[in-house]
Parts: sequence; structure tokens; C-alpha cells
Amino acid sequence: MFSQDFRPTSGRVAAKMLSKISKDAVHFLDPSAGKGDLAKAILGFGRNARDFGHYGSNRSRHRVDVIESDPDLIHILRANEDLNFVGMDWLTYSGVSYYDAIVMNPPFSNGAAHLIHAWEFLHAGEIVCLLNQETIDNPYTDERQRLAKIIAQHGSVEALGQCFRDSERPTDVHVALVYIKKTADDDRIDLWHTAGAEKPINDDIGSPEALPALRDRLGNMEHYYSQALTEMFKAFGHIRKASLFMDALGTGLRGHREHEDMGVILKMAQGNVTSARAEFAKALRRAAWTHVFEQCEFTKWLDSKQSEELMRDVERTTIAFTAENIKGTLENIFLQRQKLFEQSVWNVFQALTRHFKGNATGDIGTGDGRSGWKTNDSFKVNTRLVFPYGCRYSYGSFDIYSNREAGAVYMDLDRILAVLDRSKFEETLTVCQALQHRFQSCRVPGTCHSTYFEIRYFKKGTVHLKWKRLDLWEAFNVAAAAGRKWIGENTQDETAA
Repeated sequence: MFSQDFRPTSGRVAAKMLSKISKDAVHFLDPSAGKGDLAKAILGFGRNARDFGHYGSNRSRHRVDVIESDPDLIHILRANEDLNFVGMDWLTYSGVSYYDAIVMNPPFSNGAAHLIHAWEFLHAGEIVCLLNQETIDNPYTDERQRLAKIIAQHGSVEALGQCFRDSERPTDVHVALVYIKKTADDDRIDLWHTAGAEKPINDDIGSPEALPALRDRLGNMEHYYSQALTEMFKAFGHIRKASLFMDALGTGLRGHREHEDMGVILKMAQGNVTSARAEFAKALRRAAWTHVFEQCEFTKWLDSKQSEELMRDVERTTIAFTAENIKGTLENIFLQRQKLFEQSVWNVFQALTRHFKGNATGDIGTGDGRSGWKTNDSFKVNTRLVFPYGCRYSYGSFDIYSNREAGAVYMDLDRILAVLDRSKFEETLTVCQALQHRFQSCRVPGTCHSTYFEIRYFKKGTVHLKWKRLDLWEAFNVAAAAGRKWIGENTQDETAA
């Protein structure tokens, strides 16, 4: 089914690999994930057995990103909500490195290239990699010689023998386990200052400097002070530059969410720079994607439900923010805009029915909308829509804020009709706007008009909407039925109730 290089990692070998990693590691990358055997082992090692059964919690403390090129294997990986799929080609991957560890079982035919790329990619942390033993024993290429030098200076090799002989995809290849630890230069701190010689102390004087504890510390305290100023001033400069770039990008992280707040991230950096990098990179990526979607007009094709789903996807996304990915994503959305719009119409169709069963002709049922529908029957929203709780009358005045769901349906309905009418939503007098204007000047039941509806409201909170244009009413019903073969195709031909 898969390529000859596909060799799933057994639990025994995975345990051997993970035993090399620091217990403090949280952020992992598996750049040759296959169907996720090694990645799931990482998640398993990150679970606390004491948490099982307590409030339903069995989540791993580890965060695992995965990369895989095979489409069938990608489908398997995406089905696991605990794994973050971030890319397809490891050797060209250029995402942000905020990982504590890279754990990998790359193709035996090209393992050296995969491991060297991991070394170059990782900012600071640990790498555990399975290689064909021949790659280590026979360094006949420049690439293998470079790898041998890296291992000699920063790591170790352990022979595992034919550990895949009895695995899911058996092979007689002799395997080596390579461990490498990389330390970033900018993470090294010269804590103790020794440039200046200590002044001789006269123990007979009895000055504070004569106390042994202070004598050991005072020579370095000025150094700590000056270095703290120097490094923090550098940090302020970098933060200022970063905020300018974020402003140019059209986004920022100040106070958007608690975990994205710069103060929280800076506080995190005082204890764990890797975790701070990870949190900042993810927060900035989410903010950048959100800004792209907010700037695109395609959002007019989405109702509030689909918009919320899109934003949830943005919150969870691990897709690299690159020009290629931005272009491809927007092209995909543009190509699917008709389908997205039809789904939006259907969502509003169902919402109208939830508010009042009499809003639609036909036995529409409940739940997902399929229950109660009959093949070849025609269903449609009526030319008069009723919202039993569409407004509120209290203390002699009206408002429309008592039912947020009704308000969302009003807005979605107007947005959809603007698209069907080929007009700009921004220039539409919406139902919400018409009611608000009316309520400001009138405290008795009455009528008003929006662009697409005649509106009548009552003290008991009921709002009636009557369609002004039957052509749009008809187009709305046709769009709601589009692609749903179990709904009658002659929806638009029935007479309104």
C-alpha cells in the first residue's frame, strides 16, 4: 500500500528512543510521521497515569507536530485530533522551530539528509533518530562525513541491530539509534565575571566586606546589574522591532486572549525560552491567518455558524504562514465559494425553522434537518417569517438584544440576500438596523421596513418578517435545496403558505 521506506516504529523501539529525551521536553516534532505510531508513543509518554479517570482527563502534556508526504498517511494523521499536521515535505520545510525535541524514523534510503536537516532546523534541543547502520559505518559521502562530525561533537550512537525484523513492515536492515543535543549560542550565559581581581581584604578592620558571604558575592553583583540592564535593553529594542513588523502585518497580540498576551509570554520566557517561543509562534500564526480572512470579502458567503467554525479552525491551525499557503488556501475557498454559500443558506433555513415551525412548509422534523423530510416533497420557508422572541418589550421600551440567536439569524439572512441580490451588504438596511432605528423613536408596537422585509413587532416580543421580493424568496429556497437530493427539486414551484 505504501512505499518501501514506510517502516512503522514499534512500541519497544519508540520507548527506547524516548528514554533518551529530557523529562522537561514538551514540544515535539516527528518529521517522518507515517501513520503516527511514533507520534502517538510520544503522546503516551506525556500522559500522567494518575490523571486517568479523573474528570475524564487523559490528555498528554506533550504537544506533537507531524510532517508526512504520503496522502493516504496524511489522511490517517489528520484523523487524530491530538496530532498537529504542519507540512508535507520535511527536506523543504521552513516553519518556525520552537521544539524541545525532534524524534524521527526517516526513510533508511535517505536518512542522513533528513537528520542533517533536523540539526540545521532545530534552534536548541534534542534529536533522536533511527538510521540504517550502514549510514554510520560507511561515511563515504560528504554528507555522511558531515553527519559523523556532528554526532562526534554533539551526540552518540547506539546499535539496535535488526530491530525491525519482527515489526509491522519487517526488514533485516541493521539499525542505529542516534542521539544529538544542540545548544544555541544565544542561550549560553556567562554568569560569573572574573575580569577584575578582588581587592585585598583587611580582616582586622571589621568592615562589611570582611564578611565571607558578601566577599564572595559583591565582586559579581555589579556585573549582574549591568548585564541585566544590557540584555533587557536589547530585549526592549527587539520587542519594539517585532511590534512594528506585527503592525505592518496587520495584527498584534496585545490582550487578544490571555494566553496570547505579550505579558504572559514574556513572563513565560523568564522560565522557559523554548515554551515562550512556541507560544509566541503559535499565537502570531493564528493572528496572522485571522487577519488574512478578515480582510477577504469571501466572508460574505459565510453565515455566523460557518464563520465560527472557520475561526475555530484558525485557532487550531498549524499550517505555516507562507505566501504559498496563503495563496493556495484562498484559492481553495474561492473555488468552493458556491458550496460554502449554499451551506450558509441551508444553515439559515434550519435556523428559521428552529425559531418557529410554521416558518416552513412541509414536515421538517428536528435535529439535523433530515428527520421528517420526504423524498420528492417540496420544502421552503414561507413568505412570512415569525420570530416568537425576536425582540423584547420592557419598562415601556423595545430592544432586540434579548435573543442573540434571533439577531444572528437576522444578520445572516440579510447577508445572504445581499449576495443573491448582487448588492453590497454594507449598503443594506438590515432588519437589526431597521428595528433599532424604530425603537429609538417609538415605544409602541408597530411596523418598519428594511431593504428586504416589511417588519411588524408586538409587545409580547414577536417579530414578523414579510418578504418584499418574491424573486429573492424563491432564490433563497432554491439555494437552500441545492445539492440535497433528498429535498424535492421543485422547491420553488410550490405556492407560499
